[in-house]
Amino acid sequence: MPTGSSLPDQLKDWMLHRSHEWWLVSSVLSAAVGLICFAVSFFNHHLKEWNLLLKFSIISVACIALICIAVLIAKKMLEGSNPWVKAHLVFFAIIVTYILTFFLDKEKEEEPDVYGLVSYAAFAVLFLSLAIQTRLDFLGEIVYFFLGVLLIRLMEIKWWLVFPGACFSYPLIILSSFLDELSGERGRLPIRTPLPASPDAETSHVDDTGALMSPQQSNNTDTDTVPLLAPQPDDLLDVFRRALRPLNGMDKELARELQRPLKDYITDRSEEVPEVLVNDPNFLVDRISPQVLDELNRLMKNSPQFEEDIKNLVVDEYSRSRKRFLEICQVELQLNVQQTWIDIHDGSERHRIQRWIKLSNIALRMLFPYERRLCQRIFGSHSDISDKCFMQACSELAQDLLNFTDHIATRRNFEQMSYSHSIFQVFRTLNLSIPAFESLFSNSHFGSSLWIEAARVKERLCRVIKDYFFTELEELAHVDGSGYYIRDKIHSTTIRVMFRLSDAFRERDTLELILHDYPMVDVMEGVSSLSTHIAWMIELLETNLEAFTKKFKNASVGSIYLIDNVNYIVKKVCGTQLNTILGDTWLEEQSAKIDQYIKDYQRISWDNVLGFLKLDSDNVTTESMKEKLRSFNEQFPKTLVEQSRPSLDDQKLRQDIIESVRLVLVPAYGNFINKFRDILLDHADEYIEYSTSEVESRLRGTLDGSFFAFF
Repeated sequence: MPTGSSLPDQLKDWMLHRSHEWWLVSSVLSAAVGLICFAVSFFNHHLKEWNLLLKFSIISVACIALICIAVLIAKKMLEGSNPWVKAHLVFFAIIVTYILTFFLDKEKEEEPDVYGLVSYAAFAVLFLSLAIQTRLDFLGEIVYFFLGVLLIRLMEIKWWLVFPGACFSYPLIILSSFLDELSGERGRLPIRTPLPASPDAETSHVDDTGALMSPQQSNNTDTDTVPLLAPQPDDLLDVFRRALRPLNGMDKELARELQRPLKDYITDRSEEVPEVLVNDPNFLVDRISPQVLDELNRLMKNSPQFEEDIKNLVVDEYSRSRKRFLEICQVELQLNVQQTWIDIHDGSERHRIQRWIKLSNIALRMLFPYERRLCQRIFGSHSDISDKCFMQACSELAQDLLNFTDHIATRRNFEQMSYSHSIFQVFRTLNLSIPAFESLFSNSHFGSSLWIEAARVKERLCRVIKDYFFTELEELAHVDGSGYYIRDKIHSTTIRVMFRLSDAFRERDTLELILHDYPMVDVMEGVSSLSTHIAWMIELLETNLEAFTKKFKNASVGSIYLIDNVNYIVKKVCGTQLNTILGDTWLEEQSAKIDQYIKDYQRISWDNVLGFLKLDSDNVTTESMKEKLRSFNEQFPKTLVEQSRPSLDDQKLRQDIIESVRLVLVPAYGNFINKFRDILLDHADEYIEYSTSEVESRLRGTLDGSFFAFF
């Protein structure tokens, strides 16, 4: 019994789990105790002069008579719903009530005794037991009568005795309040339809379970069996409803049988559905009483050919019954689909998706196969009715599960949630569920549309995921740099694209399946679809970055910016293990590309300065050397300022670029100064402003972001 249920629910469950024999013994014992105690109390007050033997004889006869009446009534009520039995029971209850009222009125002047109090309590238990066995609601009123008398007599002794009396009365009153529900849930009502009064008519019979039998079968039964016919179509629906009641009464118990092995899975202590439930399609069917299922099956087999109207009514009645069971399962498992939709509006994204995943797995792998098996067990050869009943019972929950996925598959909601691992869990769950949808719903023309809808929802979700990672990135990769600060180093588009591609790598198995079915570029045979698309996306990004940097007013600054962004891409690829699918060849190509960008930077930034240091062996004069050195002294500090504006995010790369410039510029400057000294001799120092070491020192201060510029 779940610890979270209320006391009334626990009392109801306790009552439903008691057998008829248990209540029969209870009624017999309470009848004996009640009558003996009431008789002793009455004799003590009014017939004190009678001898003990006479008192004992009267009490014994009355006790035996009351016990026989209680047993007879319970037995008759269990066997059928004979109106004569009900009428006599009502008469008996009224007579007992009036007799007791008469004696109670006479005892108003007498002091209450223990025997009288015990008798009131015992009579209350007696009539409650009879009410539960016979399913007659009016007996509950008599229970209230005796409990009221008990409380009044207790207060006449001591006022505070009403509290223990109330404690005794409370469970009996609660159990009495469930009599209406009990009458619709417990027990089996036999199917009986009398024969016409034709002597030549071929007859059918029912056995003691209420099932229909053929004439040949009836010959082997007791000669007192009443001949019966199969229920006529007009009576079939009412008979079917009554036959369903025992099955409906087991819904909550079956839901709890399912909840127990699923407890760890529901509470996240286990990530897998228990194998014992998945591998046993009869897990719940085997827990239903075979008599209940046999009775429903016999009713379907022995009924006349269904007319369309009657067939539809039977289907509607059965499907409503099973929908209630599915709703009870959701409540017991705490996976109510309606609550999942409420969570959508509350914004608890991860929780609602996890709940949907669990409910989908349980429904498609256990509940729906169970309902299919139950339909086949009950309707047997009525395949059309079996299919329609299964579809109407399960289609609403299945459609709710698909609607939730379809809601997730809308572009607007996907963008709002940004990247989430849960979205891929939804896709994987749906992808694994497609075979279940196909096996459960595609074999019948009633359910084919549901299977087709599941495939369509999967396709929509595939396209949305693909668009999020690649179609939108294709648009995003067209870099826009208007009003952009150069000192931001890495473009925001580069960061966003690489972040999303690293997310794609984490879900590589799922995306591989999606891109295989919905490619955006041609994929070579034997090459990973995901690696092809990622390489294409990076190439597109780098191409757009190159076009973007060409718009810079300072070309050298654009070159450094391009180097920094491409180097960031390579580092991100290695840091997120994207290199494991892109391969070493791709990394070598990127390294060669960065080297080329560095050469382009040297050419754009320092070739003008290096041009002043070139020596023309055929035309070397004092004036030409002075002019070259004067131009160098003028251009070198300007270039230093220009090359101090950008900065590199990677300090090692910065040092490598500076070193590559130094290896070219410093030796060229040293050769030029040596030649200059050879020509001007002692007057050379008057024109030289920078020593070789000073030029080298000044170079090391470039690319540090000392200045910044607008694009």
